Amino acid sequence: MRDNDVRDLLLRVAGEAGPPPPTREAMLAAGHRARGRRRMWWAGGSGLAALAAVAVLTPVLSAPGGPAPVAGPGTQSTQGTPSAATASSPAAAGGDSPRPVKSPTGRPVSGVPAAQQQRADAMLAALTGAVPAGYTMPDDPRTRFAMVEGWQQTGWLYWIGLDVHRDGQVVTLRVSSFTDYGGPGPGDLCTAAYAAAGSYDGCTVLTTSTGTPIAVTWRGGKGNVPREVRAVWVADDRAVSVQQSPRGPHDQPVFTDQQLAEMAVSPDFRG
Repeated sequence: MRDNDVRDLLLRVAGEAGPPPPTREAMLAAGHRARGRRRMWWAGGSGLAALAAVAVLTPVLSAPGGPAPVAGPGTQSTQGTPSAATASSPAAAGGDSPRPVKSPTGRPVSGVPAAQQQRADAMLAALTGAVPAGYTMPDDPRTRFAMVEGWQQTGWLYWIGLDVHRDGQVVTLRVSSFTDYGGPGPGDLCTAAYAAAGSYDGCTVLTTSTGTPIAVTWRGGKGNVPREVRAVWVADDRAVSVQQSPRGPHDQPVFTDQQLAEMAVSPDFRG
């Protein structure tokens, strides 16, 4: 083989071998870029997972006084003369937990009309006037208020709050009064109370001095859990819930269950 043939062979081999191997610096730079891409991918994936978790876990908020996204009514009935339907859960017939028959639908309003705000103020005055002598009621806007919100297409929700103090004990009183509510729906009074005011541990029906039957529901009341009571009236396209919630397990209620029932049926708390 001549010298020219050897040189031509070496040139052909060099042309077919491709580019020279990368340097160490180039390999490190490529590794840093790949790691950066992986971090961006994980960050994006974690963000999407977090959004999905929020979408799954975030509960739907009900309007004040509206049905709560919790288990159905309990079966306990220990006071008053309950109706036949209150002896068992409304779910007993169908085997499934009942669902509220009235879905809360707030209506955004740019401003509360003067007539509706005056009605809310009158409800707060009625609630304040019903508190027996010997109690104090701090003038704190966080616990003493009269608010109005839009409800359904043309109705209103009046939301009244008051904290009552005596001898270091505190009881929270709340009134939620709906107009344009609709009928009580199918079922007995306790089922209607569940739809209007949320779940309970027990329910009974008490008869007021006017002869009107009122559902009285309660939650807690055992151990260190205070007994929270609601009296609920649903009729005439309206719904009224009067609630009493002692702050601590030893705080004594301001009103008896019968008195709460009388307040729920009173025109003073109707919108």
